[in-house]
Amino acid sequence: MLASTTPVTLPFAIIGFGGHGRVVAAALIASRKSIVAVTGLNPSLVVHSPKDSLVITDEELLDRFGPDEILLVLGIGSVKPNNEHCLTRQTVKLFQNRGYQFFGLKHPTSWVADDANVSPTAQIHAGAIVQPGATIGDFSILNTGSSVDHDCHIESFCHIGPGSTLSGNVFVGNGSHLGTGCNVIQGIRIGNSCLVAAGATVVRDVPNHESVKGVPAKSFRPRQS
Repeated sequence: MLASTTPVTLPFAIIGFGGHGRVVAAALIASRKSIVAVTGLNPSLVVHSPKDSLVITDEELLDRFGPDEILLVLGIGSVKPNNEHCLTRQTVKLFQNRGYQFFGLKHPTSWVADDANVSPTAQIHAGAIVQPGATIGDFSILNTGSSVDHDCHIESFCHIGPGSTLSGNVFVGNGSHLGTGCNVIQGIRIGNSCLVAAGATVVRDVPNHESVKGVPAKSFRPRQS
C-alpha cells in the first residue's frame, strides 16, 4: 500500500505496460492517482493505455522525467518464478540505480488488516484480502481476489495469482509464483523461486526451486519456453 509519507501529488508512471500493467492502471485510477506515462519495449504495440498518458520506452522515460518528477509502479506481471536474473528484478535495479522510487498500490476494494505488514512497493489488487499478522514483501503481487490468511509470510517478488487462497501461517519464499486458483493449507512452507501451478492444492512443504501441480500437488518439470 502507499506509505503515509508518499508524495501523492506526483504523477505515476507504469513501467512495463502489458496485461498486468492494465490491471495496475485500473487500480491507480480507482485510487484517483494520475498516470503520466506507461512504458513498453515497443510502444507502437501498446493498446488500451490510460487516457492522456504518454506511451514511451524505458529509455525515453529516463530522458523525459527526473527522479523527483514522477513515482514508478511496476506493470510487469509473470507466469514464472522471479529469480535473481529475471526482467522484473533487472528493471527495478535499473531505475533504482538512477535514483527513482517505486511504490505499490492498494485497490479500494481490497481489505488489509491494520496489523498486517505490507511493503510500500507491494501491490494489493481488487478484492484481495490480507488478514492479521500477515507480511507481504517488497514488489510482491496479490492479484485479483486472492486471500492471505493470518500470520502468513510472503517474501519479496512473489506473485499470488487471482483467486488463490493461503491458509494461516503459510510461508512463501523469495520470487515464488502461485498460479490462479491454487490453495495452500495451513502451516505450509514454500521455498524460494518455486512454481505452484494453477488450481493446485498444496498439502506438503515445497523445497526451493521446485514446481508442483495437481490435487494434491506433486512435483513436475515445466516445459521450457
